[in-house]
Amino acid sequence: MEYKIRRTDRKLESAGSVLEFYRDTMILPDGTEQKWDYVRHKKGGGACTVPVLADGRILMIRQYRPAIDREALELPAGARDASGEDPAVTAARELEEETGYRPGKMTKLASILTAIAWCNERTDIYLARDLEKVGGQQLDEAEEIEICAVPLEDLCRRIYAGEIQDAKTVAGIMAYRSLLAEEAAGEAKEAEAAETAEASEAVKKKETAKSAEKKRTPEKPDTLLSRLHRVLKRARTG
Repeated sequence: MEYKIRRTDRKLESAGSVLEFYRDTMILPDGTEQKWDYVRHKKGGGACTVPVLADGRILMIRQYRPAIDREALELPAGARDASGEDPAVTAARELEEETGYRPGKMTKLASILTAIAWCNERTDIYLARDLEKVGGQQLDEAEEIEICAVPLEDLCRRIYAGEIQDAKTVAGIMAYRSLLAEEAAGEAKEAEAAETAEASEAVKKKETAKSAEKKRTPEKPDTLLSRLHRVLKRARTG
């Protein structure tokens, strides 16, 4: 597809430790020139985990977010240490630093662009299972994080109620819920297939036993006599 909107210039306006702010010059299909804002995440983004405890509850963190001037309940997450870092490594490291838990198994759930209209930041989301407590939190000086474990359905209720609005958290929780439904459907299908195979095998064994019994049982004399009567009757009528 050929895009009808073109960028003719990109000018760096300012830069911070994580983000760079640009002013783009764009030409619209009718030839009109516009200025658009673009924010570049220097490391490309980060990663987060949906950490599931043995009892099914999900490890969450609560921390103050200055952009909304209040606390937010979120999944453990963080930025890459360097551009090009494996997001699975990022996710596992941030989980351990923020909660003290190390994942035994990681499964990719989704990737999201958190502000696709004006920022390149991407967050990769992983399911973390077989968690092992390996120590305490290893927080940065400015971080103050509370850990809590919350049942999945309670988190879904909070999402629907608008209490949880963080994009990566909503995406991660709903992706995990969808995965659980798929796993349950797969298990039910396997159980049904096993039950059908078992029933089929039982019928087969019954038919085999019946056939073997028939071969072992000699014909009764009266059966032979009946056959003889039928032969004689056909001979007389013929």
